[in-house]
Amino acid sequence: MRVKVLFAILLSGCTSIVPMTAMRLSGLSPTTADPADFAVDLTLPAGIDVSPGAARLLFSTTRTDTDETASGAFALLRDGSVFRVDPADHDALRALQATARDWDAENPDATEGSMLINVAPCRVGAGPAADATVSVAIQMEQDGAFLPLVRNGPLSAVASEEQLREMPDCP
Repeated sequence: MRVKVLFAILLSGCTSIVPMTAMRLSGLSPTTADPADFAVDLTLPAGIDVSPGAARLLFSTTRTDTDETASGAFALLRDGSVFRVDPADHDALRALQATARDWDAENPDATEGSMLINVAPCRVGAGPAADATVSVAIQMEQDGAFLPLVRNGPLSAVASEEQLREMPDCP
């Protein structure tokens, strides 16, 4: 199975990415990673936040030989700066992972998958300073350490220029 682990909070051109964490993420299998173990710690600068209820984990798997696709969007709950998959979504995500594993066992060359973290930014007050930075850390094991993925990266590490330009005010 070819798998893409993508983070909408990260853009590939970001020079603040911590290579060791990126390497570990490239070895993460979205089909076997327990949803209860995964968390993202997003440290945002003053003037920007994540819109309430607008953080999702998107999981998709496709079989090119049968033209089948299975996908789901799973809520990420926020606790301070940390986002975790909603426990109410664990079973549905695990079922989707099982489908991906089954398809991969049947035809690994025709099975692809992706996992994407998507958050929607919103503006607080006048918004972030032009030189504001952000940090992102990933936890891959329950009670494990948060591994730094982006250290003091530009805002473009978490949002596109268009998102920043059209960012709504936070509620």
